[in-house]
Amino acid sequence: MNVLQLGFGSSWFWGLVALVVVLCGVGAVLFFRFVPVTRADVPAVTTRFAAGDTELAGGFYAVRRLEAVDLSALERQIAQTARSRRVSGSLDDLPLVFVHRSLVWGFPDVTQVWVEGDFVHIYSHLVYGGSDLGVNRDRMVGWFEALGI
Repeated sequence: MNVLQLGFGSSWFWGLVALVVVLCGVGAVLFFRFVPVTRADVPAVTTRFAAGDTELAGGFYAVRRLEAVDLSALERQIAQTARSRRVSGSLDDLPLVFVHRSLVWGFPDVTQVWVEGDFVHIYSHLVYGGSDLGVNRDRMVGWFEALGI
């Protein structure tokens, strides 16, 4: 094989390109699955919404009256969610912060729960990307249905 045969038309070249693409894909999957999410990575919530539900780009924000929510039951419900891990907080030390990982790729989503005045605020959002495909809304609605709120 001479040097001219190692051009763009050779199967060797395209095999190398395919290998690089596969290795980059595997690297990305491993990064998203294993990158740690700590309390320092969770952004502060700067916007507050009125009671009700608000769909946001990459997340979902819900506000409920405090008297309608059993915080300990909500905490248990969130903690029992598949592939979830508490990052910080407790009922005595709000906000509660949980990280949830998607089943296949392990993309992290973050849920924050805190009380302000007479309202419980729950904000669930993605960490990476631009769209969560409604996963955070669906997860939160499932919690609310299970708790009857």
